Amino acid sequence: MSTQAAGTQAGKPADPVIELILPELHTISPRGLVDTVRFTGTTQPVDQTIVKARVPGRLAEVLVREGDQVTKGQVLARFEAAELQAKVNERRSALEGARADARWTARDRSDKESLASRNIVSQSAADQARATAENRSSMVAVAEAQLEIAVRNLTDAVVVAPFDGVIGERLANQGESLPIDGKILALLDTSHVEIAAQMPAADVVRLRVDQRAAVKLEGFGDRVFNGRITRISPTTQAGSRSIPVYVEIVDRHESLRGGLFAMGTVSVQEKSHALAVPASAMRKDDQGDFVLAIESGVLVRKPVGAVRTWSRGELVEVKGLESGMQIVSAALPGLREGQKVKVIETK
Repeated sequence: MSTQAAGTQAGKPADPVIELILPELHTISPRGLVDTVRFTGTTQPVDQTIVKARVPGRLAEVLVREGDQVTKGQVLARFEAAELQAKVNERRSALEGARADARWTARDRSDKESLASRNIVSQSAADQARATAENRSSMVAVAEAQLEIAVRNLTDAVVVAPFDGVIGERLANQGESLPIDGKILALLDTSHVEIAAQMPAADVVRLRVDQRAAVKLEGFGDRVFNGRITRISPTTQAGSRSIPVYVEIVDRHESLRGGLFAMGTVSVQEKSHALAVPASAMRKDDQGDFVLAIESGVLVRKPVGAVRTWSRGELVEVKGLESGMQIVSAALPGLREGQKVKVIETK
């Protein structure tokens, strides 16, 4: 803004003409308004797990290292299996013996019950044969269960990937002896990540699960990823007044990974064909809120009613203005109603 003197008339002092530039002005027109909540955070894989030993033993080989891409069902490591195979053979032989005993005692039971019905042997002998047959039948069930466990242990000696992903950390090496639940590898699905954002309670009350988000990630330039709120913590973070909010990145990309800095916005309310002015255009005096409009080169006071703020307070939705009006949007405190103005273009 600058001031220049207008020509004099009949000896009167010249009225100053205020020069305004286009960036200091705003033309009223219907527009869509969006109220957003902003957030920052870091990415973390949605699916991640520690691959652990299901059997105790010595690792015969570990086939992957940090950064290796793996697919579901791919073999990651193997335990030494000689003892486990021997146990399977032992249990299989025990099952065969139990079945043979069960068959023999079943025949003996049938024979004894037939003889007892003809009073050739006593009823107690038949009862004893029946009890023995039932015992041997139950031993078959026990042997089958023991064989099933032995086979499962042998199968578990081969460690496979539970899902597609990337090896994040190798926690054990060939030759190491591990107990059950001993840690072998950290597996991450980096193609599917979420953002763990800490947000003020005042913002969180405006959010809900399944709301959409627009996200920019470190290393991806201006690319905008689609996001979705999946979880909102019911409590504040310990030691702060922030509440954890989790935003899933809907778009998949092979370069996604954990630990990336993320910035995003969530649209919490929208309105179309509304009239709004920059917050800096709003003025106030004893008569209430107003803006300064330019009509025929003169500043005119236009009373307005403020409906609500949008875009984190940057815009004010108003009533009382008409589309096409040109108003002063810059916070220029020296302006007043009735002043002459001239709009100039800056180079």
